[in-house]
Amino acid sequence: MLSIEKGYGRYGELTVLHDIHLSVSRGSIVSVVGTNGAGKSSLMKFLMGVEIETEGRIWLEGEEISRWPTHQRVAAGMVMVPEGRRLFPEMSVRENLEMGSYTPRARKRRKQGFDFVYSLLPKLKEREKQPAGSLSGGEQQMVALGRALIAQPQVLLLDEPFLGLAPIMVRQVTRFLQELREQGLTILMVEQNATFSLRCSDWGYVLVSGRIVSDGQGKDLLHSRDLRKVYLGV
Repeated sequence: MLSIEKGYGRYGELTVLHDIHLSVSRGSIVSVVGTNGAGKSSLMKFLMGVEIETEGRIWLEGEEISRWPTHQRVAAGMVMVPEGRRLFPEMSVRENLEMGSYTPRARKRRKQGFDFVYSLLPKLKEREKQPAGSLSGGEQQMVALGRALIAQPQVLLLDEPFLGLAPIMVRQVTRFLQELREQGLTILMVEQNATFSLRCSDWGYVLVSGRIVSDGQGKDLLHSRDLRKVYLGV
């Protein structure tokens, strides 16, 4: 569904991603885990073609999109939920959700998009007139996920989806992501919280200083020596 071959990312003369090879199977959840500064957000920017100089090849459903502008990648079905959610706090929940329906395909299916999101996240329907900034952190994360879903994604990219959430909300987001996978959505997330992300992932990668040092099935990778070395130094 999505793959990277020989991916490099640079900010000016500083190379932050080195020879990235990564693939995401259709209908799966894949996690890229690592500590702060590992290059996780840079990997998301690499895929979306924003704020970073890139080299290498990106394939989406068998088509190379490496030189496509960001809006074309979104229109093709690659949609990202950014770190920190990036909502418009003074706008209502519904208005924030509507921001996801700006592509031609999503505009045509706006009603179906809202029906789908509200069926999965009924609390957003109840609070659609509230300012998004008045919601809890977990509820705001759900709004950000709903906004992305209304954009009609084929592949959903998540940048630190558990950041700043209480453990109970992390578990709720995890269950929601698994439900989306059961609906057939393909998900790639980058996350510092290796425990929760790898537990719900079919496959995982460990990123260290912009390099992938290990990969494997999510639950197996959770107990690997490479992961212990990255997080515990042993």
